[in-house]
Amino acid sequence: MKKMVNYILLYKIRKLVKQILKEKIADGEIATTPRSCLGCLADEISWEIYYLFKEREEKKKSGQAPEPENPASPEKED
Repeated sequence: MKKMVNYILLYKIRKLVKQILKEKIADGEIATTPRSCLGCLADEISWEIYYLFKEREEKKKSGQAPEPENPASPEKED
C-alpha cells in the first residue's frame, strides 16, 4: 500500500510555521540576513512536523501505544 502525502495538512502546517517565524523575527528572536529564505526554513520545519504527525498516526493504526504528549517543554523559556 503506497502512502500518500496529505498536502493540505502540510500546507496548514507550513502556513502556521511561517506565521510563527515572522512573529519571532518581528520580536527580534530570530536573526535574518539578506540571503535568508523564510519560506525555505518554513518548508523544512513543516516537513519535519508532517512526518512526526504521520509517524504518530501510523503507531495509532498499528495498535502501538503512542508516546505520551507533553505540551509543556522540559526547558523553561524566559
